[in-house]
Amino acid sequence: MAKKNSLNQALLSGNEALAQGAYEAGLSVACAYPGTPSTEILEVLAGFPEIDAQWSVNEKVAFEVALGAATAGARSLFACKHVGLNVAMDPLMTASYTGVLAGFVIVVCDDPGMHSSQNEQDTRWVALYSKMPMLEPASPAEAREFVKEAFAMSERFDTPVILRMTTRISHTKENVTIGERKVPERPAFERNAAKYVMVPGHAYQRHILVEKRLVKLKAVAERTRLNRIEKGNGKVGFITSSVAYQYLKENYPDASYLKLGMSYPFCDGKIRQFARNVKKLVVVEELDPFIEEHVKTLGVKVAAKDPSFRIGELTPELIPGLVAGKAKREQQAAKRKPRLCPDCPHWASFAALKKIDAYVAGDIGCYTLACLPPMSALHSCLCMGAGVTFHEGWRKGAPGKCIVGVLGDSTFIHSGITGLINAAYNKTKGVIMILDNSTTAMTGGQQHPATGLTIRNEPTKKLILEDLCRACGADHVDVVDPKNLEEFRATLEKRINEEALSVIISRHPCKLLRR
Repeated sequence: MAKKNSLNQALLSGNEALAQGAYEAGLSVACAYPGTPSTEILEVLAGFPEIDAQWSVNEKVAFEVALGAATAGARSLFACKHVGLNVAMDPLMTASYTGVLAGFVIVVCDDPGMHSSQNEQDTRWVALYSKMPMLEPASPAEAREFVKEAFAMSERFDTPVILRMTTRISHTKENVTIGERKVPERPAFERNAAKYVMVPGHAYQRHILVEKRLVKLKAVAERTRLNRIEKGNGKVGFITSSVAYQYLKENYPDASYLKLGMSYPFCDGKIRQFARNVKKLVVVEELDPFIEEHVKTLGVKVAAKDPSFRIGELTPELIPGLVAGKAKREQQAAKRKPRLCPDCPHWASFAALKKIDAYVAGDIGCYTLACLPPMSALHSCLCMGAGVTFHEGWRKGAPGKCIVGVLGDSTFIHSGITGLINAAYNKTKGVIMILDNSTTAMTGGQQHPATGLTIRNEPTKKLILEDLCRACGADHVDVVDPKNLEEFRATLEKRINEEALSVIISRHPCKLLRR
């Protein structure tokens, strides 16, 4: 974290500021799985000895541990990127019904423009779908402030609160005021089956409470200072949120604004009031027309943006054309393509796969870059764990082809284990290759259970991948250094030609690991 200056301020990124605000709010437990642009949140929280911070094996596990702590009376936080939230959707939806005991904040970092993601998602729809309140900071300073508001709102209304960041808010830096940590009195942990055991009878009653809670939250949206009207010349009025607010203020300093810091539930009364006092109403938001479509349902006339602006990041230079309605998003200029690091051990692994002309079912990680020339040796990438399950599906759909499933060590732990169990149970044959570089390399080199170290680099029980693979039902498990080219290629060719389910652990440490 940046050093404080004489004004008790520090230059912090949005992620750092959010972590600082959570610490000041008395956060006790924090769980996450690393994923850009959210990774730094937990890394900063792990620097506070008062907080129990953990890298979890995946987002579902992280969500459930953090929610469990909150329902036992400890203020808790779960952090992930947008695609990680998909993994946690099962417990998230029911958590809206169970509510909490102490504050529980769900931090999700969307990635407009897909700087480091396989798709774009607008998490604001999750708030509507789950009937949870959502806050959206527009700067690092607001991230620090809003996370405190989120904890207070969570406890007041017995609900998880979603706090949505985006890549630009997460990674932009700003001078942020540093405050003192204040730990609220911890509520007593008590048995309450009607609240926490979601059998149908209990869930029906909890759903009634959720609907009543939503009515109360709508009233809060009308009066909260997080939703504010900024009066300008009255000619043009913008309804906006998140980083789009900052871009608009630079281009149209004299305009009127309804800035939504609490983006769900909507403040219908304030929207109508604002619309009456401007000549032209424009909604500016990244990705989906979340605000725009709701404003239209109120019978308020609003300038619609071109559908091309629903794709990709909203950058400052696009604002004038979007507002004028005269310009569409142009195709982005070609950028330098990323590639594997020089001397990365994955080069050797994929060179062996390319030599046998295998169809490679890939996964999420640095090794996904093997799809690009000159290697061009990876042929699918869907989501975490699909390297294993696509391998099984491809073998069913294209029998007789040379097919190999590939994924990383952290990815295997995240969601590849169940796929391997499924393959063994359903008598699938073939080769799964685990590229074990002893870290979560793609997001900056974080620890995971197979490294034997916690987020604080403290020794812990080490997961032995080869033992786990055997327990999952693999017929053969080989551990080979891909840098030993002859042995590695011989092992691959041997296992490819056998009627068995084999796992080859290609083990060589990442070149960027801190020594």
